[in-house]
Amino acid sequence: MHMLNHLTLHRMILAGANEIIAREQELNAINVFPVPDGDTGSNLAHLMRMILRETKPSDASAEVLDKVRRACLRGSRGNSGMIFSQFIISMCSYMSARLELQRPQFIEMCAQSADASRRSVQDPREGTVLSVMNDWVEVLRAAVPLTESIPDLLRRSFAGVCVSLENTKHQMEVLRKNNVVDAGAKGFVHFLQGFISSLSNDTLVIDQYVDQDTQPAVQPSADADSSSHNLVDLEYRYCVEFMLDIRTDLKEIKNRIAAMGNSIVAVGDGNQGKIHIHTDVPERVAEAIQDHGWIVYQKVEDMKRQQDMIYNRQSSIALVIDSACDIPESWLDDYQIHRVPLHLQFERSTYLDKVTLQLGTFYDKLERTEELPTTSQPAQETIVLLYERLLTHYQHIISIHLSKPLSGTYDTCRQAAERVDSTRIHVIDSRTLSGAYGLIVHRAAEAVKAGKPIDQVLELLKSSIPRSEILVSVPTLKHMIRGGRVSPLQGKIASWLDMKPIVSVNHAGQSILYGKTFYRRSNLSKMLRMVARIHRRNPIQSYVILHAGAEADSEYCSEEMMRITGRRPQYITSVSPVIGLHAGKGAVSVAMMLSNDNTRRNA
Repeated sequence: MHMLNHLTLHRMILAGANEIIAREQELNAINVFPVPDGDTGSNLAHLMRMILRETKPSDASAEVLDKVRRACLRGSRGNSGMIFSQFIISMCSYMSARLELQRPQFIEMCAQSADASRRSVQDPREGTVLSVMNDWVEVLRAAVPLTESIPDLLRRSFAGVCVSLENTKHQMEVLRKNNVVDAGAKGFVHFLQGFISSLSNDTLVIDQYVDQDTQPAVQPSADADSSSHNLVDLEYRYCVEFMLDIRTDLKEIKNRIAAMGNSIVAVGDGNQGKIHIHTDVPERVAEAIQDHGWIVYQKVEDMKRQQDMIYNRQSSIALVIDSACDIPESWLDDYQIHRVPLHLQFERSTYLDKVTLQLGTFYDKLERTEELPTTSQPAQETIVLLYERLLTHYQHIISIHLSKPLSGTYDTCRQAAERVDSTRIHVIDSRTLSGAYGLIVHRAAEAVKAGKPIDQVLELLKSSIPRSEILVSVPTLKHMIRGGRVSPLQGKIASWLDMKPIVSVNHAGQSILYGKTFYRRSNLSKMLRMVARIHRRNPIQSYVILHAGAEADSEYCSEEMMRITGRRPQYITSVSPVIGLHAGKGAVSVAMMLSNDNTRRNA
């Protein structure tokens, strides 16, 4: 074959994709650069599954490569996944402008794709997939005779690319120390293995060129003993990705965020782009990117949590919550809790609650916007990926979520659990929100950290949920009315009278309104009198205080609660933006764990 057309290239890409998917765990096991988070294989496999799902061998020639490009932008994850997606996007763009390629054009396509991949990285490093891509292109360019067919050229290039892969082990200290090749580079060679083999019946074998003494640095097994010997100090905590409709050049965005982190990769096709960065300030990166385009998708992964999951697990049970659980950030680390952020839509951009949108920024935006922001639960696919990864390292998952009547998150997680393994994933409806949700999670987290078995933790949750209570003093009901969190009739009556009610939830987790007042201070006093009556009837074991930009009122409540209960709150904290959106700026709440089941006879 001396010519390559659209459908042939697509078939080659699909074959390479299948080869990577088959090697997912093998690639995870040798992932030590740029951080040892054991997910390079999963990220590359996710990209390849997206290509396979979004394109079919039967697709028409005129549109198939456009579909591949779109799938690459949507499916790219992680450092290597982003670089890899740019390589494939560039190949497809080059091929789309031509009906067929002869050998010289094929080599030019590969060279331009390798160059585009290198340009996508802010600070390219040798010894990575970039080095192997470049070395492969040099092998193609140097090949003789010039009359050799494309399949023959590719088969003969494979030995050289395998040697280049082996060399990565000596190009970076972290790879030499762990006696492994670069995981992203090995993924690329496996891709070529399928890519090339699709043109013939030849079986290409990497192992005959790669050192057989190479041992995985990571053992991603739920049964493996946790060890801290591979823990490293992370320079930055979060792996962040944004997909956006571009209003400017990607190079400008890279320069704008260069001082905010490292491992910066920017890929795109001219209309849409995707940015990858390791950073400690994802909310600042989001703001900077927002100036250059509309954010349509984002992903933030906590690399410290990933590292603990692989090397330093406290338990065989993983705890998952959503961002409507208002607990101190330090608790997430202390109990190794995995958090799934809810989404907020501001105008045309999407943000992740508590991650790329923090409370201070949120209220500033809320005051400026003319259109009420909307909230939504995480995508089911996001939950599925999280559950699958956690079950690689944990025996069980307990996933506790915001009240079902207030959000679709619980149902989304339940459906995701059924897709993955409902026997090992236990999805719990907290039937509450915010601080009461946090107190329930805290009791479960204490039991998990103490080594309690799964059945005992689930029984503790079952007994804790009915004992929770939360009362919220809101300055206005307009936000809850617009968000549908109170009934229209109740909301209209309260609004007409300018009442300031106390908001709570009932046994089913639905919003309810208690005693109404006309003045802010009397509203707080009313709430505290209700708390005092609850405490006399059903002693408060523990409580927390939360507020939406109302620090002074929260301190006042703390002093009064100390007088009522004789003990200090477990914590005082701001509510998440997704809760503050509906409660409104100035809201203050007291959340409690009672001694006995809550009868809610406190109106």
